[in-house]
Amino acid sequence: MKIIYPAEQAVSIWIGTFPTENDFDRSVDTHVTKRLNLKTPIESICEISFEAENVGLRELFEGFSGWETFIEEASNAARKKGIERANAALVCYYLKCEDAPAAWGQLHFLGSFAGEDVK
Repeated sequence: MKIIYPAEQAVSIWIGTFPTENDFDRSVDTHVTKRLNLKTPIESICEISFEAENVGLRELFEGFSGWETFIEEASNAARKKGIERANAALVCYYLKCEDAPAAWGQLHFLGSFAGEDVK
């Protein structure tokens, strides 16, 4: 896997379904933060969303900074993986992952897409 940071106009996205927000946070720490091993704290380049119940992809992604710039590509990638609903999402800005595994613990890596954190 090749990790490019900072990567201009790039977002990398993981989604999943978790019973609690703590389970989601632990999965991010264990499977994403450790695997990426960035020198920059992940909290400074990422946003998360957690819902109590599974929601549609559009609802899950709305509200992320610049969500309009990546919603279509990310939703299409999720559907190709058979994912229509989830309750947790992690969006990392200025991060591009090439040849990344699809599964990161219970998180599904949708991919790296053209996008930005426009506010």
